[in-house]
Amino acid sequence: MHPALSYPALKSVLEYVELEKRIHLTSRSKFLQRIDKTTPVYAKSFSIWGDLSLDGFQFNVKHQSWDKNMEDEKNGELLRSYLKQRSSVNINLACFSKVKTSEDIPVKLDLTVNKLQTICCNLDAVIPMIDPRSFPITELSMAVNEPTNVDLEIVRSAKRVIFSTSKEVIGLEKLPNKRMYLRCQPLTDVVRIIKYWIQHGKEVGTEFSTGYSTNSDLRNMMANLQEEFSRSRGYSEEINEHCFSGFSIPLSSTSKLLVYGIGKHLDQLILKVV
Repeated sequence: MHPALSYPALKSVLEYVELEKRIHLTSRSKFLQRIDKTTPVYAKSFSIWGDLSLDGFQFNVKHQSWDKNMEDEKNGELLRSYLKQRSSVNINLACFSKVKTSEDIPVKLDLTVNKLQTICCNLDAVIPMIDPRSFPITELSMAVNEPTNVDLEIVRSAKRVIFSTSKEVIGLEKLPNKRMYLRCQPLTDVVRIIKYWIQHGKEVGTEFSTGYSTNSDLRNMMANLQEEFSRSRGYSEEINEHCFSGFSIPLSSTSKLLVYGIGKHLDQLILKVV
């Protein structure tokens, strides 16, 4: 007869068991549940998108799924019970969709995340679920469908930020981030960024890129920006190494802002400080 595993050994085994198997296994034993509570949980993905999902293990948030069977119901309750017992869960990628209030979340969550994606969410409802130990987040992606203030610590500290919106992004120009990708950003936001950098300066090495659906949209944006800033002090159109005409504006005695378009594979506007 083999000797029983010690407490540290069981803890180590549980830590690396596939999450779905771990949930089922610990649900059958009070002893394992006590060990499990002190054992870190690592998951590749977490999402709230109609259902709450942890590495594919789902719980229906709204209780309105017409095709849900008894097995789904049982697994969902197991997941809900499991998360209620956790003080923290470590996630590589967490995705929240249309979370407006805490009522959209079936359990109180404390997530340590590597990457975070929000889609049409109220950030005031999402941010309390993110453990500050997550900062700086490796990649933060936000899709917003209404004017949104993004001058927040979770955004400011992120290593890479992606915004997808045609609405106003409030505080965008004040962010200290050096790497940012913007999708479909309106002219007013781009103008505000450039004017703020001209007035307050920006760190060398900063690069913001904005993607556009068509080549003509990009060309129209460049034409509008050239018209807007052509009278700025030090304005120059002598940028020849890029596909589209661009311009530069001095930010200080040792740095300048390059504004240009590229369209080889993706139609993008680039704001680059050199």
